[in-house]
Amino acid sequence: MGQRSIPAPFLTKTYEMVDDKTSDDVISWGENGSTFVVWKTAEFAKDLLPKFFKHNNFSSFVRQLNTYGFRKIVPDKWEFANDRFKKDQKDLLSGIRRRKATLAGKATGAVTSPSISGDDAGSTSTSSPGSIEIADLSGENEKLRRDNEMLNSELAQTKKQCEELMGFLTARLKVGPDEINHILGQGMVVACGAHKDGWWGQEKRKML
Repeated sequence: MGQRSIPAPFLTKTYEMVDDKTSDDVISWGENGSTFVVWKTAEFAKDLLPKFFKHNNFSSFVRQLNTYGFRKIVPDKWEFANDRFKKDQKDLLSGIRRRKATLAGKATGAVTSPSISGDDAGSTSTSSPGSIEIADLSGENEKLRRDNEMLNSELAQTKKQCEELMGFLTARLKVGPDEINHILGQGMVVACGAHKDGWWGQEKRKML
């Protein structure tokens, strides 16, 4: 019975990481002390994981949490909870048990092989370190790409409208591009793409 009262090393090390106030900007307890949050996954994997475990793979750390019954609380934040993992109640850790690997888990690779201990799990993982961060960055890049395409489309539409206005003024006022430039100012002409291959250049060639 004495052996069962000793918490798994993975649990005690995780508790020490969360409880260390010097790294609260990276990982800390939640508001009520019944959860913990990894605020900066990149810094956590690079600086904290190697100090306590034999790897720097954040996804492996998350898999280990799963095997001990931790739950991710919200989809958009790395906040985890376990009924026996609470602030100032380290004695509860001994009641957390590692789950047995199931056949379904082995088939999907969702559970770490039971032959690997809690300390070493993840050190043999085939996932590249920081894979979670890379996925997050890919999503940000895709969003930026879409925003850029939208801005380019709006810019092209604005230039088209500007060129139509300049063409109308040229025809209506019966003046050349130089006079339009003098009346409206260089900024208007440049904004409409007035260069040697643009609207101004075409108008000049018509006049020659």
